Amino acid sequence: MRAGGRRARGRPRPAAGQPRRGAHERLERGSGLVPAKLPRSCADFPAADGGRPGGLTTWGVPVELAWRGAELGLLDELLTAARRGEGRAALVTGSPGTGKSALLRGLAERAGAAGALVLDASASPAETDLPLGVVGQLLSGAGPDALPPPSAPPDVLHAALRDHAAGAPVVALVDDAHHMDEASARCLLYVCGRLTGTPVLLVLAGRPRPPAAGPLPLAELLRHPRCTPVPLTVLDEDAVVGFLASPGGGALDGATARRLAPDWHRFTGGNPRLLHGLLEDHRACEPVRPSRPVAGTAFRRAVTTCLHGAGAPVASVARALAVLAGTATLTLLAHLVELPERAVAACLEELDAAGLLDGGRLRHEGVRAAVLEELSAEESTGLHTAAARTLYENGAEPGPVARHLVAARASGGRPDGPAWAVPLLAEAARHALGRGGARQAAEFLRTAHRAGGEEAGGLLPLLARAEWEADPASVVRHLPALERELAAGRPDAEDAAGLLLWHGRPAGADTAAAGYVYPCLRAGEEPHGPGPEDMDEHAERVLESVVHDHAPPGSVAAVLCALLHAGETGRAGRWCALTAGADQARAATPARRAVAVAAAAVVHARTGAYDAAARYAGRALSLLSPDAWGVAVGMPLAAAVLAATRRGAYEEAAARLRVPVPAAMFRTRAGLHYLLARGHYQLAVDRPRAALGDFHACRDLLARWRLEPRGALDWRTPAAGALRALPAGREADADPIAQLTRAERRVAVLAAGGSTNRAIAARLYVTTSTVEQHLTRIYRKLGVASRTELAALMAARPS
Repeated sequence: MRAGGRRARGRPRPAAGQPRRGAHERLERGSGLVPAKLPRSCADFPAADGGRPGGLTTWGVPVELAWRGAELGLLDELLTAARRGEGRAALVTGSPGTGKSALLRGLAERAGAAGALVLDASASPAETDLPLGVVGQLLSGAGPDALPPPSAPPDVLHAALRDHAAGAPVVALVDDAHHMDEASARCLLYVCGRLTGTPVLLVLAGRPRPPAAGPLPLAELLRHPRCTPVPLTVLDEDAVVGFLASPGGGALDGATARRLAPDWHRFTGGNPRLLHGLLEDHRACEPVRPSRPVAGTAFRRAVTTCLHGAGAPVASVARALAVLAGTATLTLLAHLVELPERAVAACLEELDAAGLLDGGRLRHEGVRAAVLEELSAEESTGLHTAAARTLYENGAEPGPVARHLVAARASGGRPDGPAWAVPLLAEAARHALGRGGARQAAEFLRTAHRAGGEEAGGLLPLLARAEWEADPASVVRHLPALERELAAGRPDAEDAAGLLLWHGRPAGADTAAAGYVYPCLRAGEEPHGPGPEDMDEHAERVLESVVHDHAPPGSVAAVLCALLHAGETGRAGRWCALTAGADQARAATPARRAVAVAAAAVVHARTGAYDAAARYAGRALSLLSPDAWGVAVGMPLAAAVLAATRRGAYEEAAARLRVPVPAAMFRTRAGLHYLLARGHYQLAVDRPRAALGDFHACRDLLARWRLEPRGALDWRTPAAGALRALPAGREADADPIAQLTRAERRVAVLAAGGSTNRAIAARLYVTTSTVEQHLTRIYRKLGVASRTELAALMAARPS
């Protein structure tokens, strides 16, 4: 043994890069000195001197302990008393990450500088069954002959310390004391009762409470009345300011540190280890200095280290909290981790003391992500499945149960799907749709659909509707399957019919309607839906359901169109505003917002508010792509074209008319609005014959559907204007293609019938180039821009 300020190692130094056996953190010697009188708080430290070696403040305190001045001062007093021959003991307690090991390192430096002999040891969970393992570490510096046999009596350590203290004061440090073996605990307990009159300072560091299954001597030692308590808690916000301003922290100026401290404290709960992890991630962003904390790899590693240090039960509870998220209760946690509720409550207290919880939940999403990263796919699947089952059996709402079922399948494991899973997922999806959560509803339904079985197969229409609400273009892949489902007589025909109509598949929608209405007639029942005399009342009921419930958006558009057709512009405007307000309050889906905005555009266009109509129409077209709009694209386009025409913005109107539209649109009410708006544009740019063709196309469609040409669908008034604009002597029913040459008429008829340029050339015995030239002249003379418009114009020719 060497005295005189030399530190005796508890055991030989390991090879470079190798951890010391059984130790979580090494107690290594630093290079600085601590003054005899230590400051008590962060505020008492003078400005840091970055040029000092070893990362010290100007007082010689390691920067990582700059906010532990009070605790270092207390240990310094105990060391001074021990040097006077008044033996002392201290118990440093704190949650993982609060700096217990760092505090022992600081004390070791102070004791070594004061001439004391420092003996250190670190307990380990792997050595709890190794008799006198900790005592062996403390005495290993005296050589192999000093190591006690496992059967040594409890006074073996006391005798050795008394011999060492004859030459110099002795400071014995034991880190992670809560993992100590029973024989070592008995020896240290013996020493604690016989410190009087010996220059010995014994300092233990461990968790605030001993393990429930730990040996009795350890529990007595950690509660010994002669052990001065030195509790370490997480840092408050003021201390976080000091951390950010210190050289070992962010080295920020005071104003910046005070500005950032609230967010950093919110992310970390004041846990020093988490603060250091957050700081490492912050520095990794340089040269950019983010204004908010960045919880990256280092932060998640710090969280994992804290949980490993807290022990298996605490880590298990943290994992269950991460899986349960907002559905965690004490009973549910106890069920998942298979521990008594009392033990779970103790684990929650430890997590809270470590700063990892806020209000009973994991403090931050970065903390939750770090915990979840530690779970294997099988563990995650098992926890989510158990959580779903427990919530279901305790009568929880469908939504939380469904989220766990989805997570169980998404984690990559193989969950055993209970019989109640598919109907519950469907119910949760309907609730989610009612709240505007289309994406979540689609996720629930996809999980149910993958489960297979007859019950899952019948959910396709509801899945398609949910996906349509989130992204209407995504439903196209389901349309063939929907048609097959309807042909097979599956239920939910109403939802399926609406989707098929939206995407221009009227044949499939007709099949749906037949299956929906005719079975009632065959059974002698009244058909579903209102009769003509009840349409106004039915429209009001549908719109009320939009405000109070969550009717399909297609119904909204149809009813508003019906009101406009009936000339009820005021009612349409009022319900449009109510619908938009309800959707906004409900966080509506993109499709629902787009339909509401498009309806507002149409209403404003029909009431003469053209600036507002243009604004709403532009927004509606930006919310969904033309493909996603399907046949309903005619509504916002009609409003945009009419508004631009009335404002004299003819180039803007022409640009809107160049947007591709599906041919099926011209067999819908949206197509009627589009034809009328295009007719108004044609008339405004002095193309009365093309305008008349559009108005006559509206006439024919209305006659086919047996609708009166009134309100927003009145084609007769603008048609009269087009007739007046024609040269004198032309009759109102003049043939629009009369101005074409005989060759051009033949090409126009074939092109309108769907023939390709190559087919037309073969039929007429001309070249393809000649066909293209004819079509160019035809388009210019008739004022059309596509074959679709040409077909509509040809269909509108007077008989």
